[in-house]
Amino acid sequence: MNYTLHQLRIFTKVVECQSITKASEELYLTQPAVSMQLKKFQEQFSVPLTEVVGRRLYVSDFGREIAESALKILDEIEAINYRTKSFKGNWLAA
Repeated sequence: MNYTLHQLRIFTKVVECQSITKASEELYLTQPAVSMQLKKFQEQFSVPLTEVVGRRLYVSDFGREIAESALKILDEIEAINYRTKSFKGNWLAA
């Protein structure tokens, strides 16, 4: 599995908005770009993450679990970035 942080961000926003269009607006990306990244992300799992019925997007139970894990990963990345900036500031001051 080779998903990217970008795909994790997109997936969590799609789950939050329950809409590819709304997610694309909030991420300042085009709807086709979000759809393409979501498709690439979903292809890496043998279990469906989402399902489209009519014009409505549904997130599977597995998809919700993946979204929770993705949020934890993204939070940790944010913490790493914060710590890096903190250490960089201390290192430059020394």
